[in-house]
Amino acid sequence: METYDNIVLRRIGIILFAIVLAVHIFDIGGSNAETLKTGADTRKIVTMGTFEQDNNPDNGAEAIEWIVLDEQDGKSLLISRYGLDSVPYHDGKDDAAWEKCSLRGWLNNEFLQSSFTPEEQAAIQTTTVVNGAGQGSAYSIDGGADTQDKLFLLSYREAFQTYFAKQEDRLCAPTEVAKAHGVFYTESEAAVDGAGCSWWLRSPADALYNALEVEYDGSEMFSNIHFNNTAVRPALWVDLNSLNK
Repeated sequence: METYDNIVLRRIGIILFAIVLAVHIFDIGGSNAETLKTGADTRKIVTMGTFEQDNNPDNGAEAIEWIVLDEQDGKSLLISRYGLDSVPYHDGKDDAAWEKCSLRGWLNNEFLQSSFTPEEQAAIQTTTVVNGAGQGSAYSIDGGADTQDKLFLLSYREAFQTYFAKQEDRLCAPTEVAKAHGVFYTESEAAVDGAGCSWWLRSPADALYNALEVEYDGSEMFSNIHFNNTAVRPALWVDLNSLNK
């Protein structure tokens, strides 16, 4: 006859197996998938990488949540769910388009190396980022040469015409770190997660000293590239399936 202790151990084993099975089923690229209602759209959310977000370094960096914007040939286009930090588009004294701006360098070097494991970095695809005049709004200028990037920002065309159908879909809440670093935001019950912040696009506005951005209410705006009051929402193409192997 089975003893009481054996029965308890067997039940614990069944529970643990169920937990492992559930994690395996719902894990995508090492992250739990969920859905998010963003204005008119319902998006899938995955987590990958880490970044300090709650402004409390003592408890370590937090997992980065990403909205899945597109899926093609087994690859997924992601954009960060939140405005991760408040970073100038360009911290030099000169004017700059995407190709030569400091934000591009920060994303593809410091952010890439510190936020992702070697396996995650290998899964992130090198993408041809198109920067011509067709990626801007009616009054913006040519964005310069196309680039090869692992991390990038959405263009005006991608943010306003391709991936976010309505103004409310573009609302984005800032992290506590972004708030602490001076991002412009407003508290609003109508906004996603109770707040809306402005976030950079890679397209220039009327001159290379201004870059287009999505305003806190989801509308079009621009800001001087040297100002430190706009959030960064990295975008990337990634092979999530490779992280399951």
